[in-house]
Amino acid sequence: MMTADEKQTFKTAYAAEALLNKIPEYKRRLAAQKPVIHHITNFVTMYQCARVTAFLGAAPIMAFAADETIQVVSKSNALVVNTGTLNDEVIRSIPKALSCANARNIPVVLDPVGARLSDYRFNFIRSLLENFHFDVIRCNGAELLNLHGETTPGKGIDGATLSPEIPQAAAEVAKTWGCVTACTGPVDYISDGVTTLALSRGVPQLPKLVGTGCMVNSIIASYLSVADNTLEAAALGILTMCAAGEAAAVRLTDASQLCSFETFLMDQIAML
Repeated sequence: MMTADEKQTFKTAYAAEALLNKIPEYKRRLAAQKPVIHHITNFVTMYQCARVTAFLGAAPIMAFAADETIQVVSKSNALVVNTGTLNDEVIRSIPKALSCANARNIPVVLDPVGARLSDYRFNFIRSLLENFHFDVIRCNGAELLNLHGETTPGKGIDGATLSPEIPQAAAEVAKTWGCVTACTGPVDYISDGVTTLALSRGVPQLPKLVGTGCMVNSIIASYLSVADNTLEAAALGILTMCAAGEAAAVRLTDASQLCSFETFLMDQIAML
């Protein structure tokens, strides 16, 4: 007889395989509709985000100027907001973009990067949550716990994601803000406040690359633009990165070939 833990592992593995089978259909929708995915995102990872969006079949755009953001968002099919490299212009642009997206029911992904790095950053993120709707909050464990009300600084923009509090925090943050939370880490937790998925996929090389989280934001936003279900789109976004990472790692002759791994990763995202 299986233990409760073994039953959960089985259900998780089955759910992942069932979801992975849906990736080709999502990519067919993207190829047919060619949605525009607008990013107000981290300057460090813009190129990676643009590439992964294009490789999926969507059209990336990165416009930061406050004076044009409403026009750009109004022509878009999804919006990514990332707080990784805030400055005064970005802080002017983001609320305008969100007002437009919310008014037009354009799906939005928030990545509250380094939420507790500074009061400046945390207070801005908190004001966004209190005044605008987000369809998906994609974060790491430290960021999730910070949004949940705990002070968890992590290291730089990253944070430990093995806390036993994370599944509950994911569900409660989703309920509080009326969204789906997608917390990535050694185990990925995706919750809409009622259903919480736990996925254990990926390879050790993924967290060593700068920008994989930002790319997941882009994948989720691309899928949201053609999805029927937000929870499914968020889970599929994470699984796409994990499955591509697994396939890329197989192609390495040495596990330390991170530059080669990144190239293979992009290839596999396009090929899934």
